[in-house]
Amino acid sequence: MSARADRKDYLSLVIHELRNPLVGIDAAARVLARDLETHAASQRASAIASEARHLLDLLESVSDAEAAASGRLRSTPRRLDLAGLVREAVAGSHLPGHPVRLRGTDAPVMVDADERRIRQVLANLLTNAAQYTGAGTPIEVTVAADPKRKIAAVEVRDHGPGIPVSERRRLFRKFARLSTADGTRGSGLGLYICRAIVEDHGGTIALARATSGGSTFVFTLPVKRSARASDVVRGPGAISARESGAERAPTRERQGTRKKARPAPARRTEGRDATGPQPGASPARALRTRRAR
Repeated sequence: MSARADRKDYLSLVIHELRNPLVGIDAAARVLARDLETHAASQRASAIASEARHLLDLLESVSDAEAAASGRLRSTPRRLDLAGLVREAVAGSHLPGHPVRLRGTDAPVMVDADERRIRQVLANLLTNAAQYTGAGTPIEVTVAADPKRKIAAVEVRDHGPGIPVSERRRLFRKFARLSTADGTRGSGLGLYICRAIVEDHGGTIALARATSGGSTFVFTLPVKRSARASDVVRGPGAISARESGAERAPTRERQGTRKKARPAPARRTEGRDATGPQPGASPARALRTRRAR
């Protein structure tokens, strides 16, 4: 067995052995905090539960990152409304002090995607937007679709300090922690996993060109191939990945347009009508016609 396989098996064992007790600690601490209610120890129990959940999230991130690196990260796509999923993800997110503005989510945008995985991408982008911006600053989320290019795009924009140009190349690398991450918790695996998930769906994810302050991340997904034109709606104010400057998919080269050859004019023979058999006439019928003449 190779060293890589040994490492993978060992990591899987460690994650499995740590996950079960952490789940128990989290559950017990929550129950204790509820039972203690107004007692001072209730806050300590809540803190224990919070730390246990943080460690569980870290284990899940490490597991997903290992699966992505080894090509074992798989999604189970099904037909779903991306706009509706974004609304639910925003409603269920915990972003205190950050009002979220939604655009382009009124009409359905049908895609083939794994709901749990896309929720994971949205949760990471929303959490990052909240962590790296000051309290009270808004987060803007836009859903758009381009029926001609058969893609849907989700944009998450914050109004924080932005990402230094010198560090943007490291954004989607494993364990990448930027200079703007001072005072925030994280493993540096979030964007790496997001890229793996989106690319597994056949989409792209990138940092869009900044037109003002803050950071804007855009990811795209293929729209449902069998969807009707009415299923893919471009909402007012919505943007596509090309308009945001975040598209990374290769573009087709324009091919020259060939002129169609004009049919040669019918030849006329002296004393004879040169008109041949009509389209769809059988060769035998044409032969009988010539003999009759």
